[in-house]
Amino acid sequence: MKVDRRILLRDFIIVNAAGVSGIFVLLMGILLKKWSYIPEYSCAFLSATHMYCPGCGGTRALFSLLGGDIPASLVYNPSVVLGALIIIYYEVTVVMTIFSRKGRVYYYRNPWPVYVYIAVILVYAVVRDILLVGFGIDLLLS
Repeated sequence: MKVDRRILLRDFIIVNAAGVSGIFVLLMGILLKKWSYIPEYSCAFLSATHMYCPGCGGTRALFSLLGGDIPASLVYNPSVVLGALIIIYYEVTVVMTIFSRKGRVYYYRNPWPVYVYIAVILVYAVVRDILLVGFGIDLLLS
């Protein structure tokens, strides 16, 4: 398989610039909320359905992961840990492909990690809501 390294490098720079921009916006939002410039709102999905959306617990999972508590991060929302693994895989394989001296290709555009990611998010959301509604077990309060 032949890869145009210039296009791969361009895409790599664009993806990382978008990621850094997203992290900046997230950090600004956290700081503005901490300093009370952003009001506290309740989750509309939770208020309407009394169930959690697939993204609920993501912020707690992120902070747990950044704090090194991987089991807690997986309980809050496993999509954060899985997303971090997919990002690491992407970063490492693209860099290895770009800087490979013998022309080896380590990065392949394969959609299966995205499909696995979406399946994990949906299955976890359904199981978490069944535990909440059916058995009164709230994983986000642990």
